[in-house]
Amino acid sequence: MRRQTASTVDDLRRRVRKLMRERGSAVIGSPPRWPPYIRSTALTLAIALATALVVAQTFLPNRLSLKAGDVAQQNVTAPRSTRYESVLQTQAARDVAAKQVADQFDASVTTQQRDALDTLARDVAQLRLSNASLGDRSLQLSLLEPKLNDAQRQYLLQTDDAIVAAIFKNASDLLLELEGNGIKPDSLLTVQDLAVSRASALHLEKTAVQVVGILTRDYLHVNYLPTETTLKRQRASDAVPPVFVTVAKGQTIIRYGDQVTPFQLEEAQQVGLTAPQADWLRILATFLLVIILFAVALGYMMQFRRATLHSTRQLLLLGSLVLGIVLIAKAIVPLDPRAQYIVPMAAVPMLVSALLDTGLGIIVALAVGLLTGIIADNVTELTLIGFLGGSLGAIVVHRLESLGRWFQAGVLVAGVNFVTLIALGLIERHGTVDELLGLGVFAVMGGLLAAVIAAGLVTFLSEVFGITTPMKLLELMTPNNPLLRRLMVSAPGTYNHSIVAANLAEAAAEAVGANPLLARVGCYFHDIGKVRRPHFFVENQAEMGNIHENLSPMTSSDILNAHVTDGIELLDQYKFPQSVREIVQQHQGTTVKKYFYREALKQGLEVREEDFRYPGPRPRSKEAAIVMMADSIEASTRTLKDRSPEGIRAHVHRIIQGFVRDGQLDDCELSFRDISLMEEAFSNMVVSIYHARIDYPAAAADAQPGAVIAVDTTGGGHDGTLDDADEKTIPLPTTRTRA
Repeated sequence: MRRQTASTVDDLRRRVRKLMRERGSAVIGSPPRWPPYIRSTALTLAIALATALVVAQTFLPNRLSLKAGDVAQQNVTAPRSTRYESVLQTQAARDVAAKQVADQFDASVTTQQRDALDTLARDVAQLRLSNASLGDRSLQLSLLEPKLNDAQRQYLLQTDDAIVAAIFKNASDLLLELEGNGIKPDSLLTVQDLAVSRASALHLEKTAVQVVGILTRDYLHVNYLPTETTLKRQRASDAVPPVFVTVAKGQTIIRYGDQVTPFQLEEAQQVGLTAPQADWLRILATFLLVIILFAVALGYMMQFRRATLHSTRQLLLLGSLVLGIVLIAKAIVPLDPRAQYIVPMAAVPMLVSALLDTGLGIIVALAVGLLTGIIADNVTELTLIGFLGGSLGAIVVHRLESLGRWFQAGVLVAGVNFVTLIALGLIERHGTVDELLGLGVFAVMGGLLAAVIAAGLVTFLSEVFGITTPMKLLELMTPNNPLLRRLMVSAPGTYNHSIVAANLAEAAAEAVGANPLLARVGCYFHDIGKVRRPHFFVENQAEMGNIHENLSPMTSSDILNAHVTDGIELLDQYKFPQSVREIVQQHQGTTVKKYFYREALKQGLEVREEDFRYPGPRPRSKEAAIVMMADSIEASTRTLKDRSPEGIRAHVHRIIQGFVRDGQLDDCELSFRDISLMEEAFSNMVVSIYHARIDYPAAAADAQPGAVIAVDTTGGGHDGTLDDADEKTIPLPTTRTRA
């Protein structure tokens, strides 16, 4: 039996050492030749340019080149049906409504000027009654009305009262008449000349007529209100509803021999017949807009989804979905003016949310809506419909744990599309209520179609692009999973440990916003490699004794290394997702198997700490780091003597800080706040599991003092009990554990 065991161990040692030498090629998802950000930026830019080319094709030259005033050399018929808002006819109707609004004048100016003239009349009357000399009175009058000459002033001061009264009466009446007709800045001189002309027709003395003309001319002021006039005309213009024109497929737009009108050109443009030259400004604007949209998505991924940036497959998936919906829009929109609302825009953000990330899905919803709006020349409406409907769909399918989510998402997206379309139509007065309701039906169909398409593609895309969906994870964690059943039968101790650790990992993942399903599944299978040699691990040894007592520390270390590589081989064999395989590969990181390292030192072997480290790599994702800590905490807590809440919390803190000090968490995206939140979640879960129980006397009677505890050889990077001195030299968790 011992010979067979020794032979098995030697064979295992050779295999493990070979795998360790080749671990560079065994690392899942080895880094590419290019730096990840350069590769991601280049790929994103290529996809953005391809998308921009498809969208900008709308503004490229078409086959018909005409301008207003040309004589048509052939009949021009519409290649498709369309209903559009006629800019020309709408503007013409609004211009007519604006012209019907009369010029606005300020009546207070007329009153003000008349009052000023009356004040002058009273001043003249006082001067006429004054005892001052005629020269002094004339000088005072010149200050009041400088436009009169000396003869005219003396005439006003010396003539009869009746004539003076007639002068001011006629000047006031003429002022009221001319001001009442309205005076604009450009017509003031004309009206002043008219005042002089009208005064000359009065039956008064010559000097009196001259004074009337001068006074009227001097007191005429502009009373035109340009702002008020413009505002009222704008209101009248805005009150005119848009004029919609329907063009039927095959309808003759321009007849042979007709002189082409601007309206006919507008019709031809709406059915896609006129584009005499490329609209380079719009093409440039489209390229810039598309690049900005992709830059926003790239920036989001750099900040929150670096794993996507490092995955060429995921970037290709994202670009393919956006480019695909743009091509669909290009094909559907020309068919019918109502077809733009049936484009399944929400399918893309829902797929992005289900396969990648919800926040990224919301950004994609905005991009898809905007690009479809540019293609359909209906930017505002389709952008809002695509963004609101797509965002809601992305949020609903965030955790896709059942097929019912797709039905729920489809109904909600359809409802949002309908309400958004109706609301925008009423706000912008696009058509009647009946017409809007008819278009709303197409929007509802678009929302339902988006959910159907997304539900049908999610499984296919996840397989093609190697993305793990929640549904896939739920399938893996069912008790009927053959590999999980094998673990339960072959290594029941490891199975029990994995289930409990999974509860801890799920709670921690929830606390820091990681993927709780992935963390749970990763815990279920993190020690799956132990099924090949279950009895080499203490939790599966039962009463058979500790095999490692007969092995050298180096051999035991190689055996522990093998449970990682064996696990990866099994997961490859059973076609597990890459995300789960990466967790299994990284869950031990490069931690030290300290128990065997100390045993080697005790035996006087010349070894280094690096010889007893796991090959790694260290955790590269939140979920992998969570599984590492949950594995260590669950196993080590089983041997913890002080299971009070305070003792458990202190123990959890030591375990996590040990990983931090050893640099095991340096490659994953965990912040100090995340570590604090995970520590709290782990502590709460462990306290709830190992809560205080009544110490029954019978149990105490069965205890056997001095019983020997088997050496823990689970390989969790935490095997053996270290004192404070050991912690200073080997900065890792200090309690005996199970992996």
